[in-house]
Amino acid sequence: MGKKFLFLMGFVIMTITTNGQTQRIDSTAVFLLHRTGETFQDIKSCSFTAITTYDVANESLGLIKHAINDKVAIKFPDKMKVTSSGDKGNRALWYNGKKLNYYSFDNNTYGFTAAPGSVIETIDEASKKFGIEFPGADFFYPSFLQDLLSEQGNLVFLGETIVDGRDCFHIAGNDKTKSFQFWIASDDLFLPVKLVIIYTSDKDKPQYEALYKDWTINTDYPDSMFEFTTPPKATKVKLAPRENTK
Repeated sequence: MGKKFLFLMGFVIMTITTNGQTQRIDSTAVFLLHRTGETFQDIKSCSFTAITTYDVANESLGLIKHAINDKVAIKFPDKMKVTSSGDKGNRALWYNGKKLNYYSFDNNTYGFTAAPGSVIETIDEASKKFGIEFPGADFFYPSFLQDLLSEQGNLVFLGETIVDGRDCFHIAGNDKTKSFQFWIASDDLFLPVKLVIIYTSDKDKPQYEALYKDWTINTDYPDSMFEFTTPPKATKVKLAPRENTK
């Protein structure tokens, strides 16, 4: 694909000193993540599978890894469905532009809350208010790259490698609270293939890892796909806000 272009572009690292700290920003890493952002801003719909593992501290055993498998479908600007299975149970979310509906397959319970008028706003509000995390959410924010650079950390292109059978560009960086790595597909769309975050400010240094696969772009999903229908004998529950919403 763009290997020749990247070779011609060169490996340029800018060194910036702010408040006595040196920041390394690689122009190739910036270019690649910018192209990823352009793809997400241009697409009308997408679906993908996210296989996520994350660490939870155990007093006697140390860090214990947990896993979730999410299947995500989004129709911009205001439709989304997420079906999840794994250590947090079997559940699903439907967003239709007005309401965010939650359903537990394990308990046959459901709940809903009024939601903003776009996918991005709903992801943001649900995360802050209810602690609901959406796989791959960071990549969908128009300010993703700008926010990454504003942390005054490092961002470096490490070269090319293969992840899950796909040719990828490997990018690494860090800031005051975490280190992170991105693997971006080496093709015309520059979609994310893998993400790793290590929370270095935590004494246990827990890790978060997500593998993104089965991408489908610009399928014409019917609106009915994002509407929730209450299953027979399902019990309504109230969605409880997280303890600290500040």
